[in-house]
Formats: sequence, C-alpha cells, structure tokens
Amino acid sequence: MYELNDTYKAHLDSIAEAIQASPTLAQYLEEEEDEHYEALKAEFEPQLEAAHEQINHYSPFEIESFERYLLDDRFEGLFLPRVLGYSVLRPQINAQFFYSRQNDHFGEILSYIAGNVNFDQLRSRIGQAVQVGFALSSDIYVTGLIDEIPTKRVRQFLLSQKADNARTTEGRKQIFLRYQRQFRSRNYQYAPFPLAENELISHTDHLVNFLLYRISQEGLNNDALPGPLYDMATNEDYTGRKEIVEPILIYGAYLSPEGEALEAIKNVLSRERKAHSDRVEQQVMTFLLRLKNDPTITFGQLEELNLGELIDRTIDDDLTAYFNLTDKIHNEGYTEPEVQEAIQEEVLKQQGLSEFNENIRQTILAYFDTYAASLGTDDYNDWFAHTGKQFPIYMKIFANEQFNQELRRLAIRYTKRLIKVHTNKRGKDYRDIKKTTVATWTDYDFMTDKQLKEFFKTPRKRKKSA
Repeated sequence: MYELNDTYKAHLDSIAEAIQASPTLAQYLEEEEDEHYEALKAEFEPQLEAAHEQINHYSPFEIESFERYLLDDRFEGLFLPRVLGYSVLRPQINAQFFYSRQNDHFGEILSYIAGNVNFDQLRSRIGQAVQVGFALSSDIYVTGLIDEIPTKRVRQFLLSQKADNARTTEGRKQIFLRYQRQFRSRNYQYAPFPLAENELISHTDHLVNFLLYRISQEGLNNDALPGPLYDMATNEDYTGRKEIVEPILIYGAYLSPEGEALEAIKNVLSRERKAHSDRVEQQVMTFLLRLKNDPTITFGQLEELNLGELIDRTIDDDLTAYFNLTDKIHNEGYTEPEVQEAIQEEVLKQQGLSEFNENIRQTILAYFDTYAASLGTDDYNDWFAHTGKQFPIYMKIFANEQFNQELRRLAIRYTKRLIKVHTNKRGKDYRDIKKTTVATWTDYDFMTDKQLKEFFKTPRKRKKSA
C-alpha cells in the first residue's frame, strides 16, 4: 500500500478542522438530533467525496491510505458509509464468489464505524454493504470481526446482516451484483500494488485487471501508473518471476515508456525471453489475445506497434517473428501483396490453431472491422470492391473456419445497414446490393440459397385487429 501524500493529508486536515469548527456540529452535539447530523452530512460529505474522486483520478494507488485517514474522530464518521461500500466491491473474487484474499480493509472500516459515537446515524446507510462484505467473506472471519465489537446492540445489528442466501454461490453472486449495480457510474476501482516478492502471486492478477480498467476508461489520468510499473519491472528480486510479464506488456502498449525507461523495460523483457523462452512466448501470445478479444479494451495498430518497441529483434524466437510481421502489416498495409505473402509464409510455419496464428487473424479482422465501420450506406460499391478482392485472399491464407465466420458476421452486419436504408426493391441500389451479395456470399459459403432468400425477405406486417 502506498502512503497518502502530504498534499492530500493537508487537504483532509483542513476539512476536519472545518467540521470541528462548524456551528452545525456544535448544535448536533448539544441537541443530538438526527436532523442536525443530516445537515452536517450535507455540508461536508460533498467535499470529502470530491477529494476522494480527485485522488482516485490522479493517485489511485493511494486510495486506501486516503480512506484510512478518514478513520479519525475529527471527521465524525462522514463519508464512511460510501467508503465501506467501495471496500466490499474492490477486492478480487473467485469463482465461488468469495474474496480471493481476506478483506482487511473492509474489516478495519467496519470496526471503526461500529465503535464510532455516531453509529446510530451511520447504521441506516451501511446495511447492504455489510451484507455484501459478510457474504463474500469466510464465516471464521465474520465471526471474529463481530466478536471483537464490544457493544452488544451493535453486534446484534451486524449479526442481522448475515443473509441466508449467502450460503450458496448463486446467492452470493446475486447479492454482489445487485449491490454493484448501484455504483456503475462511480470510479472506485483499486488493486494493491505488489511491493515485495511474496505479494506477487496474491496481488498481480488483481493488479492486471485494475490496470486494464484504468487504460480502458476515457478521461482518467494515468500519470501515476508508469513509476510503480517501472519499479516492479526493474526490481532485481523479481527476476525470473512470470508475474511481471503482463504488467510490462500493459506498460509498453498503453503508457509509452521512452528513452532510458524504454531501454530498461526492453532489457528486462529480453532477459526473461532468454531465460524462459517458451513460457514468455506463451504468456505474451495469450495476453495479446485477451486484449484483442475483450470488447471493453482498445487494442489496435498503435498498441501493437508500441508493444513491438519492447521486443529485441536480435533474439531468434516467435516473438521476433510475430512483431516483425505485425510491423510489416501496420506500416505497409494489410492489402499489399508483399505483406500477404509474408503472412502466408509465417502462418505456414506455425500450427494452424496456434495462438501465433490466431493473433495474426485477429489483427487482420480488426482492419476489416474498422473498414466496415468507416463506410456509409452509400459506399457499398467500395465495400464490394474491397472485400471481393481481400476476403478470398485471406480466407485462403488462413484456411480457418472461425476466421471465415467472423468475416461472415462483418458482412451481415454491414449489409443489414444497407438494406435498412435502401428499401425500394425496384430501385437500382437495392438490386445491386442483392445481386452482388447473393453472388459473393454463395462463393464464400456464407449462406445457402435458402438462407439468402430468407435474409432478403421482407417481414410481413401484422394486420391490426379491428
């Protein structure tokens, strides 16, 4: 965990001082009415929320330190129900919908709330969060947490939050997803950064997911990410550890290291390739496919070229062959005959269903996808000319049924756009579209005559009942 920097500490201290000097707080302490605490909440929680959003935007690895700083009586428990909610949603969850590791951050915040003098005002806002945290934690952990609470009525409240349906995986899943939906518009994600070798196994998968979340969200400032990633990659204690490979790939593809940093990261990856060739090749190819197949993540020409900057081409392995080929595709163009010959040559060296070949297929599919998305409904002649030449070439090069089905999906999607606009069956546009589509799709084996007839069939409109 990264410590909270002094700037944010000073900002939080100023809010705490304002809370303690507030006439609203004085009135609440004197009269102990809920309405005065609500007024205090309305006055200061927006300030705490704004500070929380700011640190999550600019310094995400300090977020838990920020939240622990709020466990101070000067803040009167304000904003802690929201923080408790974030704490139960962030950790990594396994297939059985239990936390992969003990959620001590949740336990620490809940214990503080349970002992806070304003617990009666806070309890109405924490029930669901407690239920989720308990459902995803082990019974032993929950029992130990409750037993440490000194006040009987607080223990009874917490015991009442243990849900009966949390006994099954499906029940825990429902509890978690129902609560998570309430925070869809919130930026609360966080993963602990492995700061020691013994944390690599427990932290890295969660870290990778967090990094992918950060780079996939528009508008987030990721200037705080390169420093820790550089330190992780160049840490000599991590030499030979498979856990450093995926963070390095994210660093290279999305955060664009330059100069000495680029050379250092490149040297680390070269060291790992030489020492563990087969394993690193497999890791890189598998991770590339993950990036290309995840619709929430952008991975295209720029990211693949960036990643190629990390690859030492003097090493004779499949990674050199792969990135030499993708450099050629991206720089010269996938429609060039020389590029297509190079693709065919490399593809034939690999097993047909290898991840090497699948990655090349995905790279080419991305170009076809981008081309289809760039065309308007009046550009169908360009589409037919382009795909009429390129589809047969690549179907022959790859000889892969799944690739052909992806081309079919693209063709259907674009053609549906066309016939939604060009609806006059007697018009030249419609007749040209249908004629060319029927001829080419039959050649490509995209559809049978019967399927094509059904595809172009106009659905009958139901007659309105009298």
